[in-house]
Amino acid sequence: MKEIKEIRNVQLSEFQKEIINKLDDKYCYKISRGTGIYSGYNAIKIFNKKMEHLFTIDERDNTVSINNYIKNRKKELEFLELILKENK
Repeated sequence: MKEIKEIRNVQLSEFQKEIINKLDDKYCYKISRGTGIYSGYNAIKIFNKKMEHLFTIDERDNTVSINNYIKNRKKELEFLELILKENK
């Protein structure tokens, strides 16, 4: 169930290929190609088995950008938890 759809002649970054190779049977992916002004912009979208979109990995992403994404999401969660705590 790894791949939903294959698009031929798509150039993926080494990081994207590495991520795809590490996916197990709990996840699948779709390769998306940009159109118009985003032509040449390739991304992989990661889904769980229920086909819920989890995240997108841009061709410009790397370990640093993913770690920054995680750090920012943690800050957002802390803020939301604070709001919920104050509303109790």
